[in-house]
Amino acid sequence: MSADQPEHDENEIRRLAKLALRKQLRAIRATLPQSARDARSVEIVRRLLELDELTHATTVLAFASIGNEVLLGPLIEGMWAAGKRVALPRIVDDDLELRLVDARTELVEGAFSVPEPPADAKLVRPEEVQLVLVPALAVDPRGYRIGYGGGYYDRLLPRLEHACACVVAYDFQLVSEVPQLPFDVPVDLVVTDRRVLRTK
Repeated sequence: MSADQPEHDENEIRRLAKLALRKQLRAIRATLPQSARDARSVEIVRRLLELDELTHATTVLAFASIGNEVLLGPLIEGMWAAGKRVALPRIVDDDLELRLVDARTELVEGAFSVPEPPADAKLVRPEEVQLVLVPALAVDPRGYRIGYGGGYYDRLLPRLEHACACVVAYDFQLVSEVPQLPFDVPVDLVVTDRRVLRTK
């Protein structure tokens, strides 16, 4: 047995645990009634609007909600009204491009059926972003999250040198500990319908 075998075995256990948690939380979130999703989303947006990080940001990277994800539409409209620049991610190969959107932008169906900006939308450089809102299926108080398994945000976050990273999720998606793998990148904030957690 090689010297790194125990570490490899531990990482494999954590990977399998993440897979199980991803499946479990996806199933739980799928049962959320629309009325509860709407009410919880309103509370999350209210807490986001109270953040100094949002108040002071001029460029925010958000995401287009799918399924039972937190509804960010009202927040995005409010940011436009406040004169903020809003970008959404666009999947290109194994990376996320950041593209500027406004009220006139017509989103297109991208990879995994996620709405995303068209290819001709203005490109936003990572260093321009001050706040990034990150989706998650589960997140823990340390800021480690479980996404959908593509690793897109783990690759993106280190490139956002000037951005505060904030997971937005329902409170039942907050778990005591997410199994952590070497490539996982924690966020700075977690905002749910019940609380705001600062991880640093």
